[in-house]
Amino acid sequence: MKKQSEKLNLCEHCLSIFTEMRPGEGWAVILFSMYAMALMICYYVFKTLRETLILTSFSAEVRSYAMAAIALLLFFIIPLYGMLFRCTQKVQLIRWITFFFAGNILIFYFLGRAGMELGFVYYVWVGVYGVMMITQFWAFAADCFNVDSGQRLFPIILAGQALGAVLGTQIFSFLLPVLGPFNLLLMAGLLLAATTIFIPAAHRLIPGESASTYRADRTDGCSQLDHFMGGLAVVVRSRYLILIAVVAVLLNWINSTGEFIFADFVSARATTEIATSNLGKSEVIAGFYSDYFTATTVLGFIIQVFLVSRIYRWIGISGALLILPVIAMLGYGMVVFLPIFSLIWLVKIIENATDYSIMNTTRHAIYLPLTQIEKYEGKTAIDTFFWRVGDLVQAGAIYAGLNWFGFGITQFALVNMGLASVWIWLAVLIGRHYQRMTATHRARLP
Repeated sequence: MKKQSEKLNLCEHCLSIFTEMRPGEGWAVILFSMYAMALMICYYVFKTLRETLILTSFSAEVRSYAMAAIALLLFFIIPLYGMLFRCTQKVQLIRWITFFFAGNILIFYFLGRAGMELGFVYYVWVGVYGVMMITQFWAFAADCFNVDSGQRLFPIILAGQALGAVLGTQIFSFLLPVLGPFNLLLMAGLLLAATTIFIPAAHRLIPGESASTYRADRTDGCSQLDHFMGGLAVVVRSRYLILIAVVAVLLNWINSTGEFIFADFVSARATTEIATSNLGKSEVIAGFYSDYFTATTVLGFIIQVFLVSRIYRWIGISGALLILPVIAMLGYGMVVFLPIFSLIWLVKIIENATDYSIMNTTRHAIYLPLTQIEKYEGKTAIDTFFWRVGDLVQAGAIYAGLNWFGFGITQFALVNMGLASVWIWLAVLIGRHYQRMTATHRARLP
């Protein structure tokens, strides 16, 4: 170990404070981290603005229906993505998808400056962007690193992503009064287009012993159904991916229901505060969500930098899978008995900070031992369509709860508590599958 440590450059010595580093990995990790950071700066500028636009014109209930619309749209996007994946070089595919979303920003910019109502449509677009771009990045990262290097280095790359989330919220708060919402949106779109410079450079810098051992999968033997359904067919063929897909639905169902509870509190609080201030409702909501996202992202960044790699060493990927569902079950259990604003505020910050750090890293790491098709098409299907199916399910559950059963905050929190207990059981099963696959995969490593 000492001999290996002596071969590390200055960059790798600094990064070794947070995780184990091997010679040649430093600059690749830095570029992947910068790429993730830039994507998240854009996302949090987009995301904070979307809350302002939709809650200014619509209720928290309409916000839930917008999330369901995202799932329906993704059902048509996934097969199209699969077709592009099978006939395009991976680096070129990532560039095309990035330029597509950056071009959409120009459309929103001109429509917004023309005074058109964009709240609902823009909310749906941000939901698609958030899952497609981030999923594509992590499919690319999982395809570049092998199991051993991925487990060691993903926490550092996620730290870059977490830092981008922190910077995104601060940039929004600082520049919104200076530039206005749509000029700020345009600036984020230009940054998004610029991220394409990271793709080839980051790939080339990974040393051979840290790179993935898989070669590109052949797709010539795929059935007509596979080509038509794309990643959906890939998921259905794998028990492991089916378990991950079900967890993705549960995770987002629970989180989205919690966001509905929180948004309802925020809307009511904003109505109260505008009676005692000179601010409009949109300014109050924007300021509140900016503070909320800042607290969440700062806590998530601290957990990411100082705890995630250590948690992997202490309890492994399998143990890390259990942390967030346990927090969700305990947190919403407390809300059942004490449904007050300060408690749901605290629960959501802890839940989202853990999701953005420990769970986010783990959700990407569990794809490391899979094939290229499973990483790109399967992961994209799960992290987009199945992820948003959770939104669709929660929208139906919220509609039924509000209009058929007369649910209040306590009842919705109780539903989340029950769903979290099912999630714990599924996490145990995924952990067992992962351990078996990584044992086989490590046997092939040089």
